[in-house]
Amino acid sequence: MFVVALVAARVVFILRYQSLYFASPLTMLDIRDGGWDAQAGVIAAWVYALVLWQRERAARKAVAVTVGTATMLWLAGTALLMANTGTHGAIPASVLSRLDGQPVALADFRGKPTVVNFWATWCPPCQKEMPAMAQVQRQRPDVNFVFVNQGESPQVIQGFLQAGRLALNNVLLDPAQATARGFSVMGYPTTLFFDATGKLVYQHMGPLSEAALLHHVDEAGTQAPRSLVK
Repeated sequence: MFVVALVAARVVFILRYQSLYFASPLTMLDIRDGGWDAQAGVIAAWVYALVLWQRERAARKAVAVTVGTATMLWLAGTALLMANTGTHGAIPASVLSRLDGQPVALADFRGKPTVVNFWATWCPPCQKEMPAMAQVQRQRPDVNFVFVNQGESPQVIQGFLQAGRLALNNVLLDPAQATARGFSVMGYPTTLFFDATGKLVYQHMGPLSEAALLHHVDEAGTQAPRSLVK
């Protein structure tokens, strides 16, 4: 049943963003990219359970226990995710600096959905997702993208961006990694999605594909009051 749910969640997500996945078929197999449709997985699990309930009378008790356990785990996981985002609250009042030394307050990005990416040039998964980040930043001018580098010098960062031909806006420095610690970041890359009011709605550790990034950007945007979306 769990396998059915996982497969359904992945397949439905791929179909939603088929133009991106079909352009690079091997990316369909990289389940680390955050590309899942949770609702599709839950529905598939329940449908599968109903089929078993009808066909396997002797297994009805086991099916009921499995479905009940899975539902409780899903609800508990959802509650934990909501509690985690609620605990961290909103975009912090941290003041960081751009590569040219100009100060920037993260709170100034409120008013649009905002993606905050914690990264480093020495991090292979960060390197992997940067082209997708750059692409979606170009596609979605209605969303703020903020790239908070962890402990590296402007010269190192500039060299990395130039070597990869990456045109990124809002590259900021977090030399003491204090902002990352404020969100209990355990590894890189970690990406935070805020709605237009500055409320944290999702946090993901690991590389994101272009499809998964667009999905979470859309979710952050739909949770923003229209009066605040620019």
